[in-house]
Amino acid sequence: MGRSARLSKRSKKRPVSSGPVVSKTGVPYDYIVIIDSGSTGSRVFVYNWLNPSYVLKKGLDYKELLHKSGFNLLKKRLVEYGRERDERDGDKYESDTESAAQHEDEAKGPFRFPRVGHKDRWYAKVKPGISSFNMSPQKIGKHHLKHLLDLASSVVPKSQHYRTPIFLHSTAGMRLLNPTEQERLLSNICDYFRGNSDFYLPDCASHINVLDGNVEGLYGWLAINYLIGALDDPESHNHGKNHTTYGLLDMGGASTQVVFEPNSTETKKHKKNLFSIDLTEVPRTSINDTSSKSLNEYDIFTKPKTLNYDVYSDSFLGFGIYQAYQNYSSTLIDNYKKEQKIDPETSPSYLDFPVPDPCMPKGYTTKRIVGDEGVHFTGESDFPKCLSSIFPVLSKSPYNYGADKPDGDCTEFNNTKEVSSCLMNENIPAFDFDVNHFIGVSGYWDSVESLLEYHRTHANAENLSKRGHKKNKNKNKDPETYDYKTIYRETQEICSESLSGLIKLNDNRPSNDQLTEVELSELCFKSSWILNFLHLGLGFPRFGIDKLTDENSQFKSLELVENIGDSSFSWTLGRAILYANDEYVQAFNNFTLENISQGKGNSENIRSKLLKRPGFCYSAAPNVYHYGAEEDTFPPRPRYTESEDYSYSSSYTSQYEPNKSESKWSIEPHRWYGFFTFSALLMLILWLMIGNRGRAAMKQKIEDRVRSISSLMHKINLKRHPFQYFKLNNSSTGTMDYELGHVPQETEPDNNKPSHNEQFVVSEDDDKPDSNSV
Repeated sequence: MGRSARLSKRSKKRPVSSGPVVSKTGVPYDYIVIIDSGSTGSRVFVYNWLNPSYVLKKGLDYKELLHKSGFNLLKKRLVEYGRERDERDGDKYESDTESAAQHEDEAKGPFRFPRVGHKDRWYAKVKPGISSFNMSPQKIGKHHLKHLLDLASSVVPKSQHYRTPIFLHSTAGMRLLNPTEQERLLSNICDYFRGNSDFYLPDCASHINVLDGNVEGLYGWLAINYLIGALDDPESHNHGKNHTTYGLLDMGGASTQVVFEPNSTETKKHKKNLFSIDLTEVPRTSINDTSSKSLNEYDIFTKPKTLNYDVYSDSFLGFGIYQAYQNYSSTLIDNYKKEQKIDPETSPSYLDFPVPDPCMPKGYTTKRIVGDEGVHFTGESDFPKCLSSIFPVLSKSPYNYGADKPDGDCTEFNNTKEVSSCLMNENIPAFDFDVNHFIGVSGYWDSVESLLEYHRTHANAENLSKRGHKKNKNKNKDPETYDYKTIYRETQEICSESLSGLIKLNDNRPSNDQLTEVELSELCFKSSWILNFLHLGLGFPRFGIDKLTDENSQFKSLELVENIGDSSFSWTLGRAILYANDEYVQAFNNFTLENISQGKGNSENIRSKLLKRPGFCYSAAPNVYHYGAEEDTFPPRPRYTESEDYSYSSSYTSQYEPNKSESKWSIEPHRWYGFFTFSALLMLILWLMIGNRGRAAMKQKIEDRVRSISSLMHKINLKRHPFQYFKLNNSSTGTMDYELGHVPQETEPDNNKPSHNEQFVVSEDDDKPDSNSV
């Protein structure tokens, strides 16, 4: 009820206004629409940038344009990386709009690549994920895509629809479907886009597809380094050894992505296992570039510098929080069978008692689906046992040889061994923590921030009770510095609390910020999994305890973030950056060729300045090169033309409804409902036709048969379980009382007890913050 009310309240927001066609200085904008289709829902993002062809033809200075155009720059608030906020920051982190002074500072800052713009409301999410339509792909347009197109069509000016590319890249959920189901869904998506919108879609295969996890990681790496400022201002992010970029740790529900640029030694050693990314600086006409000493009357422009990054990207399948919890649950069941000397082939659903779960709070019981069966678990609040029970999920990983790993570097937490690296093998470049510094997003932020929020609640409980003050909540989603001692200590405290203790802490939080019992029960496992994965899986040093080689480094800590600027992190920004960079290079090359055709300058000299298009490839297959924008076989986006009377040919209307979600009734096919309805009507007719005597005789036969079957089942049950226990009390202390007796036929439902559907679920940024995006 509460959630429905919140959704209704959100839906009353003001209409989304259309973006500008041109900037304040008259430079047209280029737009792009990118849809991230995950397992729990689809998110649409709209980005824009200044049209490069117009800038070059007019001989304009790009940096000056950024300063004057009022361009909605993505804010790089992590440029001050590692500096804690203080009172001098005031409310600059809280404002939804960018002040003139902040905008001026942003425009004056160093840059090498195109600036991508994004306003606060150029985003929407629709539930559920597109994989839910696998049984009825023909419904995906009306019941899912329409709501995404509503937002995109409202934001992109109608006159620019025909030249705005649209992309839909599906991730986690679609990867679990078979190829036939994927093809049917993707085909329906492409048909719907082409029939119900005017967005630029020259090729379905490259615009609408299932995105490889490693490529998704590359886009995320570009996004995080662009926002931090490492790409535009590498001198301010020099970690040593000429290393200036940050690694990305992105934990989802099914997999965890690890993306980073290895040091020079590891790069040479693992060259064939890396991705090569090409980016090119923003082209500038030589009339505005006074840095070159070789200008003459024939040189019209200077040649921008092309930069290459060798990046390792891997998606550790099975190590997302949700999938890890599934594997952990299976381990608990196997251990319980061994301890109780139960046949390993026994179905978990036939176990007589709940399986103990040391990572759940004492006093909490639940039923969750493991594999295809529902299994009951009961909490123990045992932190040491929780850590040791999680470890087999890592040690039995296909990425290594488990406990028999050749170097023996796969052991549990102990006093003599600082860290382990169970997931690392010879095909993965080794981390150099002197220069490799990481940003953790998604599951890392969710787990640690939830943990520390409860620490703050506990610390401020006395003030809350005495003065009614709110806790010091991290409402602005500022970066959390990962400190091992703090995380370990708070995880230990949370994991040692009973359910009643967690509920007491929960009651001290504001009512609109309280967690459900299911969410409370997840706190311990999520934080414990982070500890295991980072320090035993990847071999990360225990920041705050273990010594690093470079004692004077200011980049010692792992940073955990949810928001960068004002928006939740999204890999779609990296996709937009690569597209924009490629368009700028193509515009530069076209400008060069136009000068040749007009007889300006030396043709051979000018041809030598044509640039390689930005994109990426896998180093082991350099001939399979993926361009940032459209592939060579398809034309680029149509050129901008000044036309105020553009005729919008589609009958599609944009009525954007935020936070739209669809019920299963709207998604699933209904042929079985028709069959059952027809059968019911047929049986009713037959029932009326047999008359009163026939109905009475049939009723008596049915009753006799039911009594016979019931008696038989009762005898079988007594032979299997001569003494049947059942639970009478579920006290908050977690002590289970059992009485001897018969199993009751009916029991009163326990409204406080979670249903079998309330299993461990990790949402991909379930709710978008109302604050402005980057």
